[in-house]
Amino acid sequence: MEPRRPPHVDDETPLLSGREWVIIALSVLMVLNGWYILGIITVNILILAILEKKGILDRWNATRVLGFILMIRTKRGQITLEKISRPRRLWRWFGEFSLWLCAFILLILTSGIILSVLAFISQPTSQPLDSSDILLIPGVSNGIPLVWPLLALIPALVIHEYGHGIQMRAHGMRVRSFGLLIASMIPIGAFAEPEMKEISQAPIRERMRTYAAGPAVNIVFATLLTVALASTMMSIEPQNQGAYSPAIVVEGPAETAGLRPYDIIVNVENTSIESASDLQNALSLANANDVWLMTVLPYDNESKTWGEPIEIEIILADKYAHYLAMNSTPELLEAFDIHPGDPFMGVAGDGIGQAIQSTTGGRDRLIGPFATDLSTTERVLYGLTYPVQIFSIPITFDGEIMASAEADMLDIGPIHQEIINGIFWLVWINFILGFANLVPLVPFDGGHLMRDAIRGSIRGVSNRISVLHPQRVEIFATKTANLASLLFVGLFVVPILFRLVI
Repeated sequence: MEPRRPPHVDDETPLLSGREWVIIALSVLMVLNGWYILGIITVNILILAILEKKGILDRWNATRVLGFILMIRTKRGQITLEKISRPRRLWRWFGEFSLWLCAFILLILTSGIILSVLAFISQPTSQPLDSSDILLIPGVSNGIPLVWPLLALIPALVIHEYGHGIQMRAHGMRVRSFGLLIASMIPIGAFAEPEMKEISQAPIRERMRTYAAGPAVNIVFATLLTVALASTMMSIEPQNQGAYSPAIVVEGPAETAGLRPYDIIVNVENTSIESASDLQNALSLANANDVWLMTVLPYDNESKTWGEPIEIEIILADKYAHYLAMNSTPELLEAFDIHPGDPFMGVAGDGIGQAIQSTTGGRDRLIGPFATDLSTTERVLYGLTYPVQIFSIPITFDGEIMASAEADMLDIGPIHQEIINGIFWLVWINFILGFANLVPLVPFDGGHLMRDAIRGSIRGVSNRISVLHPQRVEIFATKTANLASLLFVGLFVVPILFRLVI
């Protein structure tokens, strides 16, 4: 007996139609013109169209989304979901916590987006907008490697969608299936597919808890992982105690004396230097034109090692005069408490900003708000900005979690290094996934939260004053939410239009 075939498959049908040959031609033209992202999208459209025509997508229980994204559904995970979601009251409490957490972050993100657009309009830049950098594509965007982010993305997507699914079950709604969204064999999203009638008819607050749970799970998980990352880093000690600067001012006192980036200063005028604060304290007691004899461990950039101690002599310059020559105003220098006669060593950030670091600098950056020498207020403020710092680390260090010289300063074995990398990228991807999903645009979770919040507010006002029919209230609320979404789309489009104009 011959195997059954999908009824729409015809053996005489050519593999590629005329339209698909046109897609191939377009993709080739796009790649030749440097439009790699659009070229990849058109290739995806072609491949998925062929798989759909041959009936392969049907066998995979998959469908196309937007032409180039593959949505694969599965019934697996339902039993595990049911077991996890059994403490219904606990998960409802977490859903309420998630709602307040996401509302706070949504407010911060919305304010940041509006302020960024206003700042851009007031001072537009002519630099081109690189779409690959905005989308943070692993292996494509600057500073984002391929392997670690992809490995971390899979568990982050799973817990995100389980967060949604658990809230559905906690409030009596069923989950039809789980699934992945895939583009070019790369998982770009996941979903927990609800019974649409149940979730559409659920009370607004229960539905909002469901939307908020996914991002909240990612953010809470990332927060717990920062504790694990800090604990791991605290056990690591530097190979040499001292202070260094990652950058040296051209033709400044330090460069003239022979100091180079990542050279470790271990002694100044017979005073031991064990940290950045020791060197800063020595500078605070010095004056312009003082002559220092420093003991330095020179860094060899080729061998990634430090040589035997050498002594160099440095003549400190006048910090006030240096910054006046750099076109700083006296008012600005006064604001930074810089006065004539203050010493200037000639390292980047000396005086305005902080460039002098301890040899534990790379370690301390990852410890973040869990450092032992912070006050309670400093710890809270540091903790609020820590996700932004985590986000910027790989971009700053070209895909690494610290500068290579900073890693060389620490006593880290290869296995220990891989553990640290794994934890860091799990923290990074969960923060990114949690915050990105709270952008106030549909189909992101933040967009659904915003729409339901607007609906709930309008319904509440209408019920109190009894002016509109409930059906008219729903129509008005939907139109208002759609208008708000369009306004936020406009906020993203404005910078692009400005760049095209200028």
